[in-house]
Amino acid sequence: MKAPLLMTRPSPALDNAAAWYAARSRREQIMLAFLGGLLIVAALWLLVLRPLLDARVASVSRIAAYEEVMVRVRTGGPPGASVAPLEGPLETAIPTQAAAFGIVPTVAMEGEVATVTVSEGRYDSLIPWLAALESSGAVLSSVELQRGSQPGAVNATLRVERP
Repeated sequence: MKAPLLMTRPSPALDNAAAWYAARSRREQIMLAFLGGLLIVAALWLLVLRPLLDARVASVSRIAAYEEVMVRVRTGGPPGASVAPLEGPLETAIPTQAAAFGIVPTVAMEGEVATVTVSEGRYDSLIPWLAALESSGAVLSSVELQRGSQPGAVNATLRVERP
């Protein structure tokens, strides 16, 4: 039968490390303690503080981008009366009008209804374009917006038809 393991002493590895450290001169002990402290500070900086600071910077930039979009949406106002009506087939008229807003849509026709998809479009460009699209005489029967992968970007799917 084995004798029970008593944990009254540290492990043999710690005993060996303590004996090795005690065998060093006082000057070497001070240098090793300084090096150990420096390693602890470096590990804290690289493994804890730096990732937290990077996450904070990313969060602040995302918040600033969202606030900029909100200011643009609030101050943009409704589109003026200068919006021209959609002329020609929807599959060519919609991309032509969207290009003026810096948007590149994909249009698929299903009879008289166009399904328009915008990938990673700027929210602050997409909303005024949708307002201009409605004021040009098109009917938006459904609009679905989803957050994009970048701050201020959205993915949109909409169904457009003529009245």
